[in-house]
Amino acid sequence: MNRAGIILCGGKSERMGTAKAMLPFGDELLVQRLVRIVGSAVSPLVVVASPGQSLPEFPPETLLAYDRHLDQGPLEGFAVGLSALPQSTEAVFLTGCDAPFLSSLFIDRMLMLLDGYAAAVPKQSGRYHPLSAAFSRTVLPQIQTLLGEGHRRMGFLIESIDARAVSPDEWQDVDPESDSLRNLNNPEDYYRALRDADLEGRK
Repeated sequence: MNRAGIILCGGKSERMGTAKAMLPFGDELLVQRLVRIVGSAVSPLVVVASPGQSLPEFPPETLLAYDRHLDQGPLEGFAVGLSALPQSTEAVFLTGCDAPFLSSLFIDRMLMLLDGYAAAVPKQSGRYHPLSAAFSRTVLPQIQTLLGEGHRRMGFLIESIDARAVSPDEWQDVDPESDSLRNLNNPEDYYRALRDADLEGRK
């Protein structure tokens, strides 16, 4: 299977109060950390940003793409990312730029569990995590249809395709604490993550 990755970093980060992508996390910025982690599991990799957004340097093989329309949510970024990938791409792992504890083994597991479905989406405590999920490239036309109807949330996509709900017991051997699903929404989340990564003095 030709596997790729998409990292979305064009969100407004309103609750964080500053661009998540550019938050320091040890010796790298948060989006650079995600590029390194996802890039260790799949290739090629696309980073999708907002037009004019400040970004750090990435490895030269990293692809960059930009939202065509502002304020259209993650579905817009997902469509842009899929369109930027080679036609030979069969499956992608999708994530935001705010998941510092994402594991390459977790990425591999989600892609393995795709197995003929349109998506393999973690579901924990009754909640789907579509920004830590694997998708078939074949979902692109459905995303475009949803965008044309004015839908912006990933939930609309999950409800409209043949998505496999992945339960915790299917990934806990590679990620026992489900850290890959942990994202940073506000400053408290960020500082807690720095502490947990023993980076608090280096933010």
